[in-house]
Amino acid sequence: MEKKDKILFIFMVAAILCSYPLMEDEQTLLYLFLLFFLGYSFTSIYVSHHYGAQIKGWSSVITERDYTSFLLTIPQAGIMGALVITLYPGFYVPIPLIAGFILMIVGMGFNLVVRKELGKNWVPLSKTTPNQELVTDGLYSWIRHPFYLSILILFTGVAVISWNWYGLIFLTALVGGLIIRIKKEENNLIIKFGDEYREYMKKTGMLIPKII
Repeated sequence: MEKKDKILFIFMVAAILCSYPLMEDEQTLLYLFLLFFLGYSFTSIYVSHHYGAQIKGWSSVITERDYTSFLLTIPQAGIMGALVITLYPGFYVPIPLIAGFILMIVGMGFNLVVRKELGKNWVPLSKTTPNQELVTDGLYSWIRHPFYLSILILFTGVAVISWNWYGLIFLTALVGGLIIRIKKEENNLIIKFGDEYREYMKKTGMLIPKII
């Protein structure tokens, strides 16, 4: 993680902590959710860094011209906004809240496992790197993109918690963005690994394991 990104993360945590005295009782759940989500975000970056991944900052999206990243981050931000609309006034529905939270936890845990399996081969862009290796064991022996599946599960949980049309609309946009991102990433992987990746594609599903 670049220094400026660390500063931004610390600033966001400090802003949430300082805002607590200004919150009403019905906003406590939103406050706890934001702290929890930021804690997960930091943990996920730490896990990737610990297992050898090169953590690039947001500036790399522009310098590398990887604009598909915006197809993911904008819908994710929209889903988070939909959740804020629900939790800020405290108008949440208990069953979707519990179900969504469970989905979110599953997605987070799944994501951390994937980051560990990828290790140094995790790249936060849709491009390949010179030293990148093709990972085909563990979760990757079943599906080609468990990382994106974990993101989808996680934000499906957030959308369920929000329980409004905004969450559904942005979740649909996220699915579309993921498909576009995956197609671009797979084209780059074919260029780098050639027939090895084509054979791998025949044996595995994109986001859902192949039955046959």
